[in-house]
Amino acid sequence: MKKCHINLRELGIALLAPICITFVHGLIPSSLVSCVIIIILCGCIHHVYPWVFTTGDNRNNKNRTGTRSLSFLFCFCIFILIVITGLSLQFFSTGILNAIELHRPELLGSYRDMVRSSFSLNNGIFRVTTVMLLAPVCEELVFRGISLSSSRRAFTCRHSDAIAILLSALLFALYHGNLVQFCYALPMGILLALLATWTSSLLPSILLHITINVSSYFTGMLPFALPHTSCILATGITSAAGFIALYLLLRRSGKSHKVS
Repeated sequence: MKKCHINLRELGIALLAPICITFVHGLIPSSLVSCVIIIILCGCIHHVYPWVFTTGDNRNNKNRTGTRSLSFLFCFCIFILIVITGLSLQFFSTGILNAIELHRPELLGSYRDMVRSSFSLNNGIFRVTTVMLLAPVCEELVFRGISLSSSRRAFTCRHSDAIAILLSALLFALYHGNLVQFCYALPMGILLALLATWTSSLLPSILLHITINVSSYFTGMLPFALPHTSCILATGITSAAGFIALYLLLRRSGKSHKVS
């Protein structure tokens, strides 16, 4: 059996990136300013050290879906599937919250205060724009752009991609800083990392993340609510179906499209 080798430098980069984003958010009280600073810093890192955002298997390999010449119809189908999956994931997280409220309602006290301060349309255009657009871009650059890529370079073994995906998702869940968000950020982090790995691009995961955040503002306005267990099962199945469809579509494109 092939032993698993760990590159400590790459692992250190994967762990350091979430620490840095947490430090910047803690140092700068304005989330808008802190997100802009993190995005600029990631852009500078990419300009000076582009290898940080690449993995060992795609640094010199351009035979990837993200670099192929794709038709408009194909891109549109990918877009629709990502949006449907994002909406399903938002309802999935709502189902998890319903289950927590049913069994451990005391955990939701501080969480509700955080939601009211962050996910309200009355918070002003800058705050809403930050949560809807800037935060997803910022977090994808750090967690899928740096942490995931560095983790994939850090582990050299048969299941290195699986280890890297789980590690980046765990860091993403811990970054949110509370048990309630951890419960739904972990599966979301896994799916976002899978999408970034399949496509070798951050654009699909950024779009999915934006869809999740945007839909969080509107789920409470819908005139229906599924029972706790039904919500988790139904939206979990829908999310899984959307991801399976994405995988099959992306895999098919890898066989049928020529390198541009």
